[in-house]
Amino acid sequence: MGLSGGKDSTALAVLLHKEIPEMEYFFCDTHKELPETYEYLDRIKARLGIKIHYLSDKRGFDHWLAIHDGL
Repeated sequence: MGLSGGKDSTALAVLLHKEIPEMEYFFCDTHKELPETYEYLDRIKARLGIKIHYLSDKRGFDHWLAIHDGL
């Protein structure tokens, strides 16, 4: 299940964690998130006792924005 660090995906994660304990969680990291987002994800991991897989391209958001002419 994808986590964004927002309230909706968090609520869904809490619900699904109770219903489907073997659920896997991921976060798409753009390298542009606020530090608070990573802190929040750490709190979700600790509270639910889950692992979150961080999906990320080493080049980051700015690279891809430049590749697509800022669009």
